Parts: sequence; C-alpha cells; structure tokens
Amino acid sequence: MKNIFMKRQTLPHCILLCLLIIVCSCKKEPIEDFKSKIIGDWKYEKLVEKNYDYTGKLLNEAVYLTTKGEYYHFKKDGTAIQYFDQISNNTYKIISESRFELKTGLVNPCRLVSVDKRSFVFIVEGPKYEKTDYKEYTHYLNK
Repeated sequence: MKNIFMKRQTLPHCILLCLLIIVCSCKKEPIEDFKSKIIGDWKYEKLVEKNYDYTGKLLNEAVYLTTKGEYYHFKKDGTAIQYFDQISNNTYKIISESRFELKTGLVNPCRLVSVDKRSFVFIVEGPKYEKTDYKEYTHYLNK
C-alpha cells in the first residue's frame, strides 16, 4: 500500500520537474541567439542623439552621418570595439533577448530595436535621474 502511494506522488513530481526544465531551457536560447546575431563587424550608417527633458519630452535631435571606416565590432568573448571619431575598447553583457549592457567605463543600458543578418539597431539609454534631462543614442549599423 505504501509503495503505490509513493508511486502516485512521484509521478506528479517528475512531471513538474520536466516542465520546469523545459521552461528554464527555453529562456536561455533567445539570449544565445541574440548574441550570435550581433557577433562580427558592423559598419555605421548613422548615429542619432536625442535629448529629452525629465518628463520624456524630446528637446532636440542630432543626426551624425558616418564616414567610411566607422564601425562596431562585437566579439564572442564579450568585448566590443567601437570606432567613431576615436577607438574605444568596451565590453558587453547580454541581459535578455532585447536588452544588453555596454561598459565603456560606465555601464550603459541598451535596448535592441532590431537585428538580422544585414542590420543592427540599438539604443544606448542615458542615465535617468529624477528631475534631470537625459540622452539616448541610436546606433544604426549594417554588415
């Protein structure tokens, strides 16, 4: 009698454990997919700087068209080299399938706009402090 009761309890636990493993493994794949998509050399198309007031109202916008040779290079090891006016060595960390961080001396939160085999657009979000203006930089990159 004890043995039948134990078997009945074990089956639901096994099913729950299997479901938990499936759910947890699904969350990791989009992050790896995102990382694999951004690896490599990306040439700048343009860089857009937007200045906002503390309420989120757009104050002004500047578009910087790029010259030949300006790029971003994301490496598998988590380093990212940016050449835009000057070379800067950065690191990056994928947070989710739509967010990552660039470390350029400061940690800059970034939001993915789009990425595919030919183009990559992301926004570097400026720090948002209470009652202060902030900036966002949208990077338009192509292979």
